[in-house]
Amino acid sequence: MYRLLFQGRDSTRAPFVAAEPHTVIGRDASCALQLAEGGVSDRHAAIERGRDGYYLRDLGSANGVRVNGQLADEQRLATGDEIEIGSVRLRFEIVHEPPPGRRTRDALSLTAGSVVTVLIVAQLALLAWIFATPRPERGVPIDTGKNPVQSASTAQPSAPAAAIPGIPPALPQATVLQIPSVLNRMLKIQRVERADAPDNVTLKIVVKAQVGERQLDGAAAAVCVQFFAAGDAGPGKPVWLNVPLDWENFTAKTLTARFFGPPQQCAGYVVRTYYRKQLQDAVATPPALLNAAPAPTP
Repeated sequence: MYRLLFQGRDSTRAPFVAAEPHTVIGRDASCALQLAEGGVSDRHAAIERGRDGYYLRDLGSANGVRVNGQLADEQRLATGDEIEIGSVRLRFEIVHEPPPGRRTRDALSLTAGSVVTVLIVAQLALLAWIFATPRPERGVPIDTGKNPVQSASTAQPSAPAAAIPGIPPALPQATVLQIPSVLNRMLKIQRVERADAPDNVTLKIVVKAQVGERQLDGAAAAVCVQFFAAGDAGPGKPVWLNVPLDWENFTAKTLTARFFGPPQQCAGYVVRTYYRKQLQDAVATPPALLNAAPAPTP
């Protein structure tokens, strides 16, 4: 089950909820989701349920379908993806179905419940016996017949634990932290929109924060843009964008970067996001530029 939430000026419209494996979206009255806005074809697109999720397919529309700002003929959808059909913007969200109603108890379930109850009562009785049994006074050694009890002054130090490669011996292994993997998309680039003016190129970069922490640290987030000028052998100087410090987790922010010069001189760009100086996501237009621009250090 999933739902489509209207965005922008249509945000007050009620969400469209679908549980069917095939949903057609378009202007025609036979469509499950009928849209009469501009740029929508009669049978524009369809959302189908596959074995590994939901897929959006273009049904040969005149204006195409965009997912997160990119044209797509067929695209697997994830919660949070933005779909553009004509002038309509929709947000896709997977909805978990409620659990089925309570079934009538049969003899087997009653028997299983009785067994579980007996086990719980037995464990409680065992705990009561353990706490009721007298224990020796504190400080008196107990002779188990195996090894003699050693005092703190005569006990031999235990052998050091085997060292783990890459971890300093003085660092307790219990405090070793897992370093986040590169490109884990904690700051995900949802889309990059380019607008050309006579003397400059403006990029609007939409970045969504999905950090696995209770609260996002705005000071630890960074977004970098590298422009490529026509005729230059390499990328330009990295441009670090102003990231808002009040950025809330699981929300999206729109940042702006500008290339000063005629649009024909802008050969492309690379956008990268960082969190706590770890590379999170990267987008390049054209994609080949990603390998031509080494990742700068925040």
